[in-house]
Order: sequence, then C-alpha cells, then structure tokens
Amino acid sequence: MLFNDSKFAGFVAENFVGVASDDVAYHNLPDAAKLKREYQFLESSLMNGVGNVRQGVYAVTSSGKFLAKIDTGWPTYDVAASLDNLISAVKKYKSLAKAERVQAVAMTEVDRSMPALGNLGGEGILKMRTMARSYAFPEMELFDQRHPTYSKLDAFWISPDEVKSLVPDAKKRGEKSYVSQSLVERMLLHSQPMEGCGGWWKEHILKQKIEVSISHKKGSEVFLLYHGDLVMSADSKWNKSEYLGRFLGKGVWDEKLQKITRLEWVTLGERNLKELKSNMHRGSTKKTKIASYMRLARKVKEEQSLLPHHWDHYPQTIKQP
Repeated sequence: MLFNDSKFAGFVAENFVGVASDDVAYHNLPDAAKLKREYQFLESSLMNGVGNVRQGVYAVTSSGKFLAKIDTGWPTYDVAASLDNLISAVKKYKSLAKAERVQAVAMTEVDRSMPALGNLGGEGILKMRTMARSYAFPEMELFDQRHPTYSKLDAFWISPDEVKSLVPDAKKRGEKSYVSQSLVERMLLHSQPMEGCGGWWKEHILKQKIEVSISHKKGSEVFLLYHGDLVMSADSKWNKSEYLGRFLGKGVWDEKLQKITRLEWVTLGERNLKELKSNMHRGSTKKTKIASYMRLARKVKEEQSLLPHHWDHYPQTIKQP
C-alpha cells in the first residue's frame, strides 16, 4: 500500500536506492553464507534499529548505519507518517560526515550471501505479466488481503513447447484444440487467477481445459480466441477453499515471424474461503468475486526480469538459459 502512493514512491525514487528482498530466505541461508559480507552488512545495520533481519521497510547508509524504520501504522499503513519517516531519514543522512555515509571497501561478487540469479529463461520463453484483484464485498476492511485496494502483481512464464499449444494448426480450422495441460496446471497451482498464494495441489484441480480456436486471418497474422472453465477445491490443513472461474482470451500468431505478438487473458471467478484467517481476513464474508488480467510482458527490464513468485517450482525447461 505504501508504494501505491505516488508521493511516497516518488520520494523513494528521488532520494534512495530501493532494494527488495526476502527476509525468510536470508534466515534460511546456510551458516557459511551468513558469514559473508552481504548478510553481515544486513544483520549489523538492522541490529541497531530493529534487532535483526526482519520484514519491513528500512533506510540504512551504504556504510551500514541504520537511519530509520520507515513503515508505520496498524493494521494498515499510515502513508503520511511513513513519508515523514523517509524525510527524517534523509535529514539524518545529510547530517552525517561522508565517512559515516559511505562504505570504505565496496562489496564484490565473492561477498554475496544470496547467490546471483544470472540470466534466466531460455530461448523462446514467453513471458507474461499478471495481475489479480478482488471486487468489493460486505464487511470489507483495509486489513483484509481481499480488499480491492490491493492487487497482486506476478509473472507467468511459458515454455516453447507450451507456446506451440497456444496456436492451433491452421489447416485444422474448426477442430477443437486445447492449451497445454502443464501450462494451465501451473497457472492454477501458482494462484494466477486469484489473490494470495494458496497451497494448491494437482488433486485440487477439478476442471482446467482451455480451448483455443482460430477467429480469422489477416496477412501473416492468425487471430486466436481462448475460453474455458476453471474449478478447484481444497480441504487440506493449509488450504480450505474453492475457486470457480471463467477464462477468456485473445491473441495473435504471426506466421512470418513465427511468434506470438499479442496475448491477453482474463478470468472472472468466485473464491470461497471455507476458513477465514485472523491474520489475513476480517468479517464473516467467505465468498468473494475476483478477476485477473494476464498479458505479454513488455520489452523493458522491469517486466522481462520480474521472476514468477513460484520460481522455485518452475520446470528446468523454462529455467535453463
């Protein structure tokens, strides 16, 4: 919510070098990795402010001096107060001598605690940008992760073999053709059509067929249509919920370029939470409407380099450069 505010995000961009990371991943590093300078820097710089490496928004100098804890407000962030914390951090930074601001010896690759990901995604990987957001519902509060103020941003990558299933054989126009089962399965298990990242397993998928057909052709362009129904139901310790949705989409395959040049998918569904969690939900409403929008990632670094949230569960055929 903080970074949805243009003033807050703009002030960060103008005055700080923003870095996002995973506190749980840092805590789970092996002991040898924690001895390296990257982890030691984080631990020592946050120790004086919040005690250790933990979730939150913080300002520190490159020398490792803690400036301020930025995020504030409960159960929802107070944007104005958090912006004041940013301003205070900048004032504190400017009051420091240069020796206190800048790290004397810059870190190098050997100082990494978290391994660099390097070049990701092989030749022919199709990358999509995905978004999901719930509709308004009774008793909704900002604390609830289903509140329509919040949207989920993610990425979804498709292998070359899966791309082939997105385009039916033009010679078999009129015949039914379906999108690769592995593609649809991964989309559902990774919660692309809905909020959160629920614990979905294969046996929870009850319906997943997405049909693709050729609408018409214009020159070298083949215009495609997609539709299907999606049904999921789970009753495990980690996930007690259902999802019932409709999938629609359109795309363009260029026969001359031998590539998909346009692709847009949308879903509209109902999410039924059989069990509400006090740390994520408010009120008694269990059934909510939710929509998602998926499109080709633009040819810019910010979108091409955004890894899918469930990257660890992606097949090697997609991971390998």
